Amino acid sequence: MKLFLTSVALSPALRQPFRDLVGKSPADTRVALIENAADVYEGEPAWVRDNRESLEDAGLKVSRIDLKNLSDPHELESALEPCDVIWLGGGNTYYLRWLLKTNAADNVIRKLITSGKVYAGGSAGAIMAGPTLKHFETADDPRGAPVVYLDGLGLTDTVVVPHSDNVKYAAVIGAINEALLRDGFSTCPLRDDQALLLDGTTHRLLP
Repeated sequence: MKLFLTSVALSPALRQPFRDLVGKSPADTRVALIENAADVYEGEPAWVRDNRESLEDAGLKVSRIDLKNLSDPHELESALEPCDVIWLGGGNTYYLRWLLKTNAADNVIRKLITSGKVYAGGSAGAIMAGPTLKHFETADDPRGAPVVYLDGLGLTDTVVVPHSDNVKYAAVIGAINEALLRDGFSTCPLRDDQALLLDGTTHRLLP
């Protein structure tokens, strides 16, 4: 299973490890970009645009996928199948989990990642890859989701804890990490310039 989990976006320093994980040139790499975690915010936050542009600037072929318009699992799988990478962007973690479960996108994504596609995500998308969403309610308002689910996609046993060096979030993020550790979870705090790369049994913290 191949995962590429970041705090923010695909910075220039992270491009080569990402390319190596995918195993294709940027021009031949198709990315399905799911930005629905930001649905709960008014307008388009700057960081959503920044993330999208970081992928486009890396020369990747980006297709935006709106889960709200693909409620049928078979249609969603058909939309995602041609892509090499499924990238889930940041936003409200609990809303994203609710949407993934509501239209069975979680099962579709698990199936495709297990079959060899790369799962990538920033912030909420990175958290989603792990086993739990517990304790993130101090960073993301659970009221953003019609129903709160606390299980992640379970693609890895490690809980990514993003923005560990962000001045605005560091104190909250530090407390979240401590609470997860007390509960017995394995965590990986990420600075805003870092990513966690997982390829089978290989785990690498970048850069």
